[in-house]
Amino acid sequence: MIGRTAGVERADMVVVGRGLMGTACARHLAEAGCDVVLVGPDEPAERTTHEGPFGSFHDAGRITRSIAHDPVWARLSTRSIARYRDIERRSGIAFYTPCGGMMAGPVQGPMSGFTQGFLSCAAELGLIHERLEGVALAGRFPMFDLPEGTVAAFDPSGGVIDPRAMRRAEEALAVAAGARVIAHHVTGRTGGSLTLADGTRLEASRVVLATGGWAAAAPLTARRPALRVFLRTIVLAEVAEVEAARLAAMPSLIWVPEGGETDLYLLPPIRYPDGRFYLKIGGETESPEARDGAVLNDWFRTDGSADAGRGLVAELRRVMPGLDIRATRTGACAVSFTATGHPYAARLADGVTLLTGGNGAGAKCADEIGRLGAVAALGGAMSAEGLGTDFAARFDPA
Repeated sequence: MIGRTAGVERADMVVVGRGLMGTACARHLAEAGCDVVLVGPDEPAERTTHEGPFGSFHDAGRITRSIAHDPVWARLSTRSIARYRDIERRSGIAFYTPCGGMMAGPVQGPMSGFTQGFLSCAAELGLIHERLEGVALAGRFPMFDLPEGTVAAFDPSGGVIDPRAMRRAEEALAVAAGARVIAHHVTGRTGGSLTLADGTRLEASRVVLATGGWAAAAPLTARRPALRVFLRTIVLAEVAEVEAARLAAMPSLIWVPEGGETDLYLLPPIRYPDGRFYLKIGGETESPEARDGAVLNDWFRTDGSADAGRGLVAELRRVMPGLDIRATRTGACAVSFTATGHPYAARLADGVTLLTGGNGAGAKCADEIGRLGAVAALGGAMSAEGLGTDFAARFDPA
């Protein structure tokens, strides 16, 4: 039972981290009948003066799709997407726009393995999709000018999600199921004893650590998880409402530019909280790495890299040469990659579960990753989940 004695908060199950994975985990635990406390700060009112920590989900758009280059990620996504409408219905919060999602890449050259990966995955799992190339591709989506020799897979279940709204929906359902929210971040942990930023001590029987890149930049585990956190830049390209209407049939897109060494991503026009429409583009071949919380905090207070932003704008103009852009601006983001290429959802010692590692693909399937965190926290076996991996955690050498 949750309680308070002599200035100490007490709880059975505490989920540390109010991002997409942590909030989803709290929902699944609460709906399973657990006494849950979800801990983490609200989105900062003023980014440039906020002391941290920050969350990359503080945004209005993320790509969602079932098709992926890896069957594990495809299964995670498919299961999550299947629950979107139920989460929206029960919470009363809409976050999913199924405008379709497309992956596209070359059939020859160094990046051909990327293309073969998502085509093989779609075939292996029997995912509904439309294969497009050449004249058919250009006719189906004339807003794009993709490199010659590109093959694409269009996923009708794909599209975009609003990560802020998705997180709110998950939290609303968690609270409705009895979870309690504490809007402070955790500054330290000893066993099941957690110290919060306001000085409160929280005593928990079981703890789930779902702190994203902070799992490595500011570890609450005895050893640092094998997790590389990269500082990324995104660009928001503003378009007029009439231009957004012209692009009403535009899907989300992940593609390999001409001669590119990595894939980029592009979202269709989304109305942001300021009332304006923006297309969002991101993806970098190289970016700085954050090894500590101070570096990560400092990065989120910036507007990202101007150089990276110029490169992204150039790629946007190449892939959509007819786009009427009003203005562009950059923003800071961060991406965490695990040593396995899959999320960590693992029960460690003393009732502690580690849940982290979006690998640049975690937002869309956060509900299923959160459910796996709940399974691990309750002592379940990943081998019974039928997802193709055990989601075991790896750690840096001592």
